Amino acid sequence: MDRSLPLNDDTDYGLCFACGPRNSSGLRLRFKHDQDRIVTEYVPTPNHQGFPGYLHGGVISTLLDEVMSRVSLLDNRWTMTARMDVRYRKPILMHQHVKAYAKLRNEHRGVFEVTGWVELPDGSTAAEAKGTFVPVKAEALARMNRGYPILASEWMSG
Repeated sequence: MDRSLPLNDDTDYGLCFACGPRNSSGLRLRFKHDQDRIVTEYVPTPNHQGFPGYLHGGVISTLLDEVMSRVSLLDNRWTMTARMDVRYRKPILMHQHVKAYAKLRNEHRGVFEVTGWVELPDGSTAAEAKGTFVPVKAEALARMNRGYPILASEWMSG
């Protein structure tokens, strides 16, 4: 019986900058399925600021990229970002609790077109993105997870 691919990395790897729970410099994002969307929550820390008191734009892009990349996991497929266009609408202040969402726009031949956005506590949009995510071949997944047997069992389970 096939299992679903997990949204979170609770394996022997855990070093991804965005979602790795063992990466002390990372964002340590956790994801959940919410209706037809993927969602994560984040509170900026001073280590991730750009201008004094503001979250760095690259970290905002990372939030969007990571939440959007999880959409294909709902279809039990691993994908990588091929293209992402971000529009920054409002700055995000340090210690401001934000939520990032993503949902499928279209899927054709394993290529996923996804929309994502980051919401401020008042519900307004701080940033939004559109992205294209392409399939990762099984051979590439096998190479990536060498040396991480628990990760391999999770990644290859779908």
